[in-house]
Order: sequence, then C-alpha cells, then structure tokens
Amino acid sequence: MSSLAIWMISLAVGLAIIVLSGAVGDLTIHAVAAALISLSMAAMAVTENRQQRKAGASENLVAASTARYMGLVWVWGALSLFTTYYFILSWKEWLVFTGAFAVIGALCLFFAATLDRDEAAGRTDETLQKLAKYLSIGQLIGMLIVMLGLVIDGKFPVTAPGNPGWQDWAANNIFFFGALSVALITANALYTKHQREKAGTQNA
Repeated sequence: MSSLAIWMISLAVGLAIIVLSGAVGDLTIHAVAAALISLSMAAMAVTENRQQRKAGASENLVAASTARYMGLVWVWGALSLFTTYYFILSWKEWLVFTGAFAVIGALCLFFAATLDRDEAAGRTDETLQKLAKYLSIGQLIGMLIVMLGLVIDGKFPVTAPGNPGWQDWAANNIFFFGALSVALITANALYTKHQREKAGTQNA
C-alpha cells in the first residue's frame, strides 16, 4: 500500500474516531481516542523517517516525509475541530483555530510537495533544507510551549465538559495530543538528521 493511501486512511479513521467520541460526550474516551490517533501518526512518521535514514534516502525525501506527516496532524486537527464544533459541540473560538490549523497544514503539505519536486528534478536546495530544519525546531519549541500552557492553565487534563457555548474540552484534547504528535515527529527528525551529519563528519 502506498504512503499516500496510508495517509488518507489514517486521516479518515482518525477523524471518524474523534468525532464519534466527541458525540458520546465522554471526556476520558475522547482523550484516549485523541492520544491513540495522534501517537499513531507520530509512530508512522518516526518509522518512515528511520527507514529512510537506514536506506540512505536523500535529504529532500526525508524532509518531505517529515513535513507531510506534520501536515497530516495539522489537517486532522482542523477537520476534527470543524466537524466537532460545527455539528456536535459549541465553542465560540472554534472557527479561528480551525482556520489556523488548516493554513499551517496546507503550508506543510506545500513544503513537502516542493521538496518532492526538487527530488524529481534531481536538485537539492540548501536554502529549503535549512528552512526545513528551522521550521522543525520552531514547531518543536512551539508545541512544547502549547502543552505546558494547557497544563498550567488547567485546560489539560480535562476534568469537566464546560458550560454550554464554551465546550472547549474536546479542542483541548486535540490541542494537547496534536502538539505532542508534532513534537515527537520533529524531535525524531532533528535527532536522525543530527546523527547523519555526525556520521558524515566522522567519515570525512
């Protein structure tokens, strides 16, 4: 099965599970569902990254894969927020976050497509490679801040469904575990890139 098919199936299944658990209204089930889906996407990204590094894949392909999986997480988050708050729950700020997630996800996918085109053309853009590294570092730091902020503000773990019109508990689960997923994806990508650069220096 192609990576694109796995990507699409993961997105569809993840969306269905998070929406159904939100409809049930059980905070624990929703949190577990969000955790399993997010960590599954991170596991797929880490596995593919490690396989690419082992096979000696180009930096274009590795960076494109990382950006694509980050895009998957962001798009899953956007679609989950949209379907949850448009059809099921109520939260006044859902549209702002849905739009932001969609834009970031689209940018990640566009970046991945650009790297794939470079690979197909047989070229490596050092500027894009540096940008990919800095974007990974930025997202890793940002996601750690998001998770810490949710815990400090008492938004996670969720203990109450909230008042009508401000049922942000589902969003907080999506925020926390989505951030954790992106953090794991970027941390692994940065680590394996560092290891490859270190090995290259030692063999020089």
